[in-house]
Amino acid sequence: MKKNSEAWAPPYGGKRSRLFHRPLVPILISFALGIIITQKILVQGRGNPALLLLPLTASTLTFPFLPPRARPWALMLIFFLTGLLLGRESHSSSRLIPLTDLNKTVIIQGTVLEVPRVLDDGTTRFRLWAREAVMGDNTFPLDEDIAVTVYTHGPGLEPGDCIRFPARPRSFRNFNNPGGYDYKGAMRLKGLTCRASVSDGRRIVPMGPGALPFSESLVEKIRRPVRRLFKEELSPRNYDLFRALILGERQGIHQDLRELFNRTGLGHMLAVSGLHIGLVAWAAFFLFKWLISRSYRLTLEIDARKIAALLTVLPVIGYTLLAGFHVSAQRAMIMVLAFLASIVLGREREVWSTLAMAGLIILFLDPNAIFSLSFQLSFLAVTGILYMMPPILNIIRKEGSREQMGKTILARLLAYLWGLAAITVAATVFLLPVTCHYFHRISLVSVPANLTTVPILGLWIIPLGLVSAMISFVSPWAAVLFIHMGAWGLDLMMVLIRFWAGIPWASIWTITPNLFEISLFYSLILCLSLFRGHRWARIGIILTAGLILGDTAYWVYKVRFSRDLEVTFLDVGQGNAALVAFPGGKKMLIDGGGFSRGSFDVGKMVVAPTLWYKKIGRIDYMVLSHPQADHMNGLRFIAKAFDPGEFWYNGDQVQTPAFRELKAIIRAEKIRELLPGDLGEGLDINGARVEVLHPDPRARPATGKDGRWLNNNSLVIRITYRGRSFLFPGDIEEPGEEVLLSNVGERVKSDVLLAPHHGSRTSSSIRFLRMVRPRICVVSSREGGAGNFPHKTVLERLRRMGCRVFMISRSGAVEIIVGEDRLEVKTYLEG
Repeated sequence: MKKNSEAWAPPYGGKRSRLFHRPLVPILISFALGIIITQKILVQGRGNPALLLLPLTASTLTFPFLPPRARPWALMLIFFLTGLLLGRESHSSSRLIPLTDLNKTVIIQGTVLEVPRVLDDGTTRFRLWAREAVMGDNTFPLDEDIAVTVYTHGPGLEPGDCIRFPARPRSFRNFNNPGGYDYKGAMRLKGLTCRASVSDGRRIVPMGPGALPFSESLVEKIRRPVRRLFKEELSPRNYDLFRALILGERQGIHQDLRELFNRTGLGHMLAVSGLHIGLVAWAAFFLFKWLISRSYRLTLEIDARKIAALLTVLPVIGYTLLAGFHVSAQRAMIMVLAFLASIVLGREREVWSTLAMAGLIILFLDPNAIFSLSFQLSFLAVTGILYMMPPILNIIRKEGSREQMGKTILARLLAYLWGLAAITVAATVFLLPVTCHYFHRISLVSVPANLTTVPILGLWIIPLGLVSAMISFVSPWAAVLFIHMGAWGLDLMMVLIRFWAGIPWASIWTITPNLFEISLFYSLILCLSLFRGHRWARIGIILTAGLILGDTAYWVYKVRFSRDLEVTFLDVGQGNAALVAFPGGKKMLIDGGGFSRGSFDVGKMVVAPTLWYKKIGRIDYMVLSHPQADHMNGLRFIAKAFDPGEFWYNGDQVQTPAFRELKAIIRAEKIRELLPGDLGEGLDINGARVEVLHPDPRARPATGKDGRWLNNNSLVIRITYRGRSFLFPGDIEEPGEEVLLSNVGERVKSDVLLAPHHGSRTSSSIRFLRMVRPRICVVSSREGGAGNFPHKTVLERLRRMGCRVFMISRSGAVEIIVGEDRLEVKTYLEG
């Protein structure tokens, strides 16, 4: 056992490891720090580059004259300064972005770059290489990629088609909430400048074949016949899966199918990345090595491993091209090629240096890659495998098992399974805080699901799919045979995936760790791995454990025992959603936002991440003001994932799919439903008073589709704590306001008002505002959208009353805290 434990050493652990024992590792860290600092800490895009070039040049010129001990530090400084210089954001100018502020229709012409993706609701999306824009009598030449969405009658387009259509270009926009996803930054990293929406696909005019960039044209020429072969020979589901696995096209993977992979921790299979290219490299390397070893003469004259590594370069590059040569695939290819180069150079044991070299190459080519999710996951997964797999193998494999099993087929199979298990456990554990941070989910069946499906994917599906693609140009009938054989493996893999996904506890949603907590996790792993060899590691374990306990205590107190009332008005675009955290830990969500068109789930993608960021795993009271999409649709996911105890609503019934789905979830989850009559005179929650002021419990619930009637029947809630009051009036308009005032009168008086109907001119009448007399008004709407919310007359009324107005579209989420003798207001963007 001693021999095995000494064979593994962490990158900086053990007597043989020193800071500069592997110089590429500290060089990569210095370079990456330079990029991060210049992007996230220094002022982006400002300052004179000469201020960086001067010390960089001086450090480089003096490097040869430095004493040996100082050179490693100087080298780190050089790469740090290089990272500062290269990490400065530089984007090509966009001629469409200035047009987005004009809110006018523009005629755009360009070339389709990818196969359009058709969503479950019929919406079509694709990437367009915009070449020209026409507005009035003015024509603007363009050279930028944009995201195009077609809501109805999506046209049948293929990459290379030139089209022309009218649209209003829009810039990408984030939902500015705590813990929210940086959608705008992600689109920037993908090279997309803005988006354009087409309401009806019949307005798109085909202009014939367009000119693709050389790389895209080459890739499409290879992929188009393969795509056609898959479509003609496979079932729709298998066609979509083979496109994703072989061609890197995930456009056909609908939400239900994607959910199966996500529940089982196999979502990485659907994107051509390190797993797929690594499997191809592994299979090709051992195939070439086996073929070379068949010749005794060749084995004596050449190094089979080095020649096999050289030959493996071809299928790796070929597969990357066939998979679309996407950025994530390119980075995975660079990492695999770096490891193949280490074999050719006889340095395969220097895995850490090889990984660092791959990272340096990727970041030199694209410094912004360090902020890409695909790069972070791939790099951390490989780091985890290299760091944790050896000790895991020592744990799960008995001493001397290799000698006992010999070289039989069973022994090799067991060795393969042990290795796959160690890789899976190492990658899963090491990535755990990062996957929780980005995806808020833990798959409890990830390890067995990977163990049973990855061999089928790597030894059966991908090899046969690639063989079919390669020989389709030579022998179509043989290609058909191979693709059908691959489909059998795909059917078997899907049976296993459905089995694992069908287990009730297959996956759980989890709170979001912040960057400090992620750092604590990796610090603890580092200290545990160095526990035996370093005294400071023991101190580190105690210190890290203490910080973890302190962090846990802080969040337990904040979430469960805080004595303050916290109300957070969330940014959900054109809609309403407000989180109320009562003293003592009870949580209420009033409305959940949502969109009437499109498949974007506001509850899952916007509201829930904020709750998880705040370490909230359960909602006690889920409230729906009225059953319209911009208040209701986001509640469906909340009802499934946050175990609400009660559902409050006004009793209105509408015949929409979203409402029927919400009611079905409520019944399935056995959530208690309460109407205004059930709530009586109100509810006291740890000192906070909750009252339902409208509608009158004796009124007849609405059953039609009249939007104005639904608005005026909105549930109106007033919450009071320590003498401060909040009023949530839903979408009531002036007639509803009159009924409310006639029934409750002065009881509407509140310090904080959520603007009725998003600040519409048909709401917030002068009489209503004079009765409420708010000191603060929060407007939840999206400026420039349909309906002209908020209306300038409403804003003027509020300002004349001396009311301070917070527009979520400008300030982001608004958090108001009521404590002892204080009312504190915070906004996400403005502070």
